[in-house]
Amino acid sequence: MSRWREVRLGEVVDIISGGTPKTAINEYWDGDIPWISIKDFVGIQRKIYSTEKSITKLGLENSATNILQKGDIIISARGTVGEVAQLNTDMAFNQSCYGLKGREITNDYLFYLLKYSKPLLIATATGATFDTIIRKTFDYIKIQIPDLETQEKIADILSTYDELIENNNKRIEILEKIAGEIYKEWFVRMRFPGYENTKFEKGIPEGWEVKKVGDLINITSSKRVYSSDYVEMGVPFYRSKEVIQLSNGETISEILYISDKKYEEFKEKFGAPIKNDILLTSVGTIGVPMLVRNNNPFYFKDGNLTWIQSGSNPILATYIYYWLKSKTGQQQLLASII
Repeated sequence: MSRWREVRLGEVVDIISGGTPKTAINEYWDGDIPWISIKDFVGIQRKIYSTEKSITKLGLENSATNILQKGDIIISARGTVGEVAQLNTDMAFNQSCYGLKGREITNDYLFYLLKYSKPLLIATATGATFDTIIRKTFDYIKIQIPDLETQEKIADILSTYDELIENNNKRIEILEKIAGEIYKEWFVRMRFPGYENTKFEKGIPEGWEVKKVGDLINITSSKRVYSSDYVEMGVPFYRSKEVIQLSNGETISEILYISDKKYEEFKEKFGAPIKNDILLTSVGTIGVPMLVRNNNPFYFKDGNLTWIQSGSNPILATYIYYWLKSKTGQQQLLASII
């Protein structure tokens, strides 16, 4: 029978700080050492395989950054706090994160413990301008840990589900790329089935028309939802952040909810997104589309997201979605910004 005990998190992990080499010194950058920043692992399922930036051995030696080893844990400590990932190879990291190595706790078990303790980490964060996790934060958090054998069993079970989710996301990503390439081949390069025998007028096939998206489908937004409307459980509520994560095939890092009652109220009065509708980010990161793939209920943030009500016409919805993702669509969206 496994034995569980209560400890403070800081008692069973080694906490390692990161740093950033001077950006003005070219010799410190674009080397062989992957260098992690928070955006490299926000919303990922578990493992971090690659980073946007890398540093040289000289950059490592002349900065406060440190090397974490494969299997160690990285956790975001400033701004978007509590994001957690496990390294798939040795990597350095910046000062907005902490590296963690388990002592009396396995790294695999530590990952899942932190992943499902995110609300507690956020609640204990400090800072006037940005939420910040400090080293002392880990001393405040009490956790229950079993013996090492039980830790390994728990982590093995949870990792099996993570691997299934990750593999499924990879398949979706591959299919998305294939569909995107078909769109480019047919509607950008104009090499669609039968194009050899098609007449073209003014650069488009005979019989085709050029129309505005707004003439084809209704475009609107949602009704205002206030932070006071958030509840612990209920109907998922998406902001731009969540739409971008879903568009990228990622798992949502932190789901917000509104009550079932509030959702039904909005749905009855104003409608709600349905399968094959499209949400488009419209503030900040502009032009990221998310195709609604099922009829699971959710609501979304007004103003920040544009609602393209294309659910009644799945074929047109698919066409508009891939047009929005295409270079042509992105250029037209950005050119229309006031």
